[in-house]
Amino acid sequence: MSTVRLRRLQADYEKMRDYVNRHPRLQLIQAEGTPPERYQLEYRIRSLRQTDDDLAMAKSHMVEISLPLSYPRMPPQCRMLTPVFHPNIAPHAICIGDHWSPGEPLWSIVARIGEMIAYQSYNTRSPLNGEAARWVDQHLDELPLDAVSMMPDDPGSSAAAVTSQAAPAAAPSRAMPASRPSVMPHREAPPPIPPSSSRPSPEVAAASSAAEGRRFACPSCGSIARWRPEVAGKQLRCPRCKAVFRCPL
Repeated sequence: MSTVRLRRLQADYEKMRDYVNRHPRLQLIQAEGTPPERYQLEYRIRSLRQTDDDLAMAKSHMVEISLPLSYPRMPPQCRMLTPVFHPNIAPHAICIGDHWSPGEPLWSIVARIGEMIAYQSYNTRSPLNGEAARWVDQHLDELPLDAVSMMPDDPGSSAAAVTSQAAPAAAPSRAMPASRPSVMPHREAPPPIPPSSSRPSPEVAAASSAAEGRRFACPSCGSIARWRPEVAGKQLRCPRCKAVFRCPL
């Protein structure tokens, strides 16, 4: 094994161990090798699991990350050890390659996988699971499923993360069964707009808008994102281009 690879593996291990130790929703179950080349981690994050034709909420997920001999020239090989219903996760692989670069540290990939599990990040244009992509397209207003922050300066935060407007879903390989119930709570239809004489004052309307979240453009890719007041001033990751930036005040 080359000295350069040994140094990279050791640096990845030290930074990842520090990141996992600081994040209350993560646990390093196993690290194989000296320095490690294979990891098993537990994510305690709300997401979806499919059993036959039913969807259920799952709060614990096991992930395996393997570093091939060509790493870091080639990306890590990531797969779920427990099933997750997600457009970009298949039984054999977690799709991280679209935005991966050799300079990205391993802890960042761990964070990105967490954002995917929480449905803070997804791509419905080229899904690994077409059925999950269609589900996302029908439930955009109910995402993310978990608002945990995966950023290292704010681990475990319950504040809502940035979400972006997803692209139209690709046609799934098979239609979602019509009998499948949604696992999300029922949302009542919004009340009719009152006449102008009974509409709330501008101050009340502004407060309501702030509670629902404000919208702004990602400074890197320009995609429209939204955030809640609780995350103002904190570091966030754009779900579309993965750029890290500080949420405006």
